[in-house]
Amino acid sequence: MFEFKTYVLKRMNMPFTIAFVRDSFDEILVDVLNQIVNEIDKYLQNVEEKFSPFLSESLVSRHTDIGEELQDDFFDIEYQEVYSRSIIAKKETHGLFDPFFDGKYNPTGFVKGWAIENAFMKYIKPLIDNNILEAGAINGAGDMQVGTRLDSNFSWKIGIENPEDKEKIIAKYSIRNGAVATSGLSKKGHHIKSDNDINHIQVTVVGTYLSDVDVLATAGVVANEKIWREIVENKLLTGILLTKYGIKRVFEEGKITDVERT
Repeated sequence: MFEFKTYVLKRMNMPFTIAFVRDSFDEILVDVLNQIVNEIDKYLQNVEEKFSPFLSESLVSRHTDIGEELQDDFFDIEYQEVYSRSIIAKKETHGLFDPFFDGKYNPTGFVKGWAIENAFMKYIKPLIDNNILEAGAINGAGDMQVGTRLDSNFSWKIGIENPEDKEKIIAKYSIRNGAVATSGLSKKGHHIKSDNDINHIQVTVVGTYLSDVDVLATAGVVANEKIWREIVENKLLTGILLTKYGIKRVFEEGKITDVERT
């Protein structure tokens, strides 16, 4: 029987839930985990201070023109990583994800998943790898990076919500190590654009790293069927989407199947 310890933080205008799993927790371990959560909170605050478009002194707010002469601050390692990967994401999604969507650099659609993944790898994965925890996870507004000890029989049971009926789920995934991201019309930000009619009302992608699957799920919402099929097949994606025509479309390692009409 496993016990859970959960903590909730508020950063980037959204809740982050941190979960730890173990057979039992003593006072010393709880104190350590409290410190870990504080470190995660500081890390997320630092990410927000660098990348928030709503903070006038953030690097993103100051980087308004790709052609400007960059100051030394912009050579920050994390900033350079996000910049380069957001440009790659635009190319890999056929421009559906665009960090320059309004003429200004704004990688918000990439940063959340990237920050959750980094925080997990830096602060939680070492606890799992060193047998201090059975499992751990960080969930940011429904997108999550999870992990489990290699010799454990614990799995994360993840349900995907039906956007048309919040009391029901459309799919269940059992994951030991990996990431799940879900995007939908109600959650869609300004980092995706389409010249086509939007037919996908929700897209979930399951994979290894949240920074990757979060971008793909977001782009999947506005991709037309031809482009999305190409992305799914080329990247061997696993997940599920709902269309506005009532089709539930499952894709598993690149193979796409319509499994239900409602």
